[in-house]
Amino acid sequence: MNREQPNENDLRLIAFMEQILNLSQDTDIAGRIILLGPTGEVAADASLSARDLEIATKALAAARAFTEATKGLKFPADAALDPVLEQDLEEHCIGLDTDFLMQLAAEDPRRAVAAFDEITEEGEL
Repeated sequence: MNREQPNENDLRLIAFMEQILNLSQDTDIAGRIILLGPTGEVAADASLSARDLEIATKALAAARAFTEATKGLKFPADAALDPVLEQDLEEHCIGLDTDFLMQLAAEDPRRAVAAFDEITEEGEL
């Protein structure tokens, strides 16, 4: 980054790169990623392991599936999550095959949502 003060876009790119770098502690290098700012200057770069690349790919597929599944929905800004509800959801989701769901989401987001619904409805009485 050539500027002394990063702008908002640079900060977003840096935050994105920080999340990518926190994917795993694997140090085997499988590739590099370089994030460029809107004018073409390098905002951030990093070496990534094969595991990092797999995790990032699955996470982006899940994000795409979520975006597809929630098209047209309006979410309240800064909605607080009830801690009891959050704990219940975590307990309910223990045992989900996230690798299967992420792979399915990469292929077909709608099928992934349907599979998740089917899995989570099986435990209801």
